[in-house]
Amino acid sequence: MSTEKSVLPNSNTSKLSDTWANRITQAAKVMGKTAQEIETILKTPPYLIQEQPIGLELLSDEEAVPFGDLRKLFCEMNGISLPQLRIGIKYLRGPKNSDKAENIDPDIFELQTKYGIKTQIEDLYIEQLLPYYNPRKKNIVHEVLSKKYGKHGKFIAFKPDSEEVAIEETINYITDLEAGYSAENSIEVDGELVSLFAIGEIPFEMLEEDPFVQNIPLKRGRSTVNRINWSDISQELRQFWRIVYDRGEITINTPKDRIDAMQLMKKPIEELKNIFPEAYLDFKTMKKSKTLPNLVVSIQEAKTVKTVKNNPFGIYSNRSY
Repeated sequence: MSTEKSVLPNSNTSKLSDTWANRITQAAKVMGKTAQEIETILKTPPYLIQEQPIGLELLSDEEAVPFGDLRKLFCEMNGISLPQLRIGIKYLRGPKNSDKAENIDPDIFELQTKYGIKTQIEDLYIEQLLPYYNPRKKNIVHEVLSKKYGKHGKFIAFKPDSEEVAIEETINYITDLEAGYSAENSIEVDGELVSLFAIGEIPFEMLEEDPFVQNIPLKRGRSTVNRINWSDISQELRQFWRIVYDRGEITINTPKDRIDAMQLMKKPIEELKNIFPEAYLDFKTMKKSKTLPNLVVSIQEAKTVKTVKNNPFGIYSNRSY
């Protein structure tokens, strides 16, 4: 299967200025052609539709240029599929029609173009579905794979260090599971051992790490452990506070601790260096050597927060000293 996919315009389609170039470019993406090819097709006699003098008006007017004429021009004369034309025409007609096309999933559109517009996605097999699976999209492919194979837990393999599904290896692994073989945590892809993921899990997705709690991600900028909000704190300040915390110069074990920390957190480093001179020296040294903490954590590495008895914030120390 070709790796080139029809890419629908993004969610800002309707906000683009209504120009000939925009309409042609957007329609071209859907129909798998270049903008120049679309313009050449439109200029085919006897249609002769071109930008000047009234190209936009002609494309917008369904009486002057009815769908039947466009079907003959694009499908019968130039081999473009009818489903592609039906979507592309929404962009050729202009913003009011392109708005309707924004919610169309290009992966599902391509899948149905390949197997038939009336295809029941639920009836397709894993080898037909996987090429259209995107871990970041919760669409019908996601739902069908989850319904059919979710019982196996983690079964999706990706190419090493990427979000590209290892289709052949995943299919072989599922075939083995269906045949009764035991589940594994990892399989080999391109000569390298890779982890397996459940439907919807994104490999190596990196999240912001809580500066005070290692391996715990922030949630919308706020700590899930002590509720401290880091949203307005710069990355450098967060790195500085990690150093302060790891040195044991600040604790977050009581409500007062949290209040004290929050009063200090937004102060500029120029002011904080006088309060925590040793930590500031470490910060400068680490910054120069490019060894400051990254403060990112993958979903797979993130640990479940463990609460400590009688601790109102569930804080636990993960320091080694």
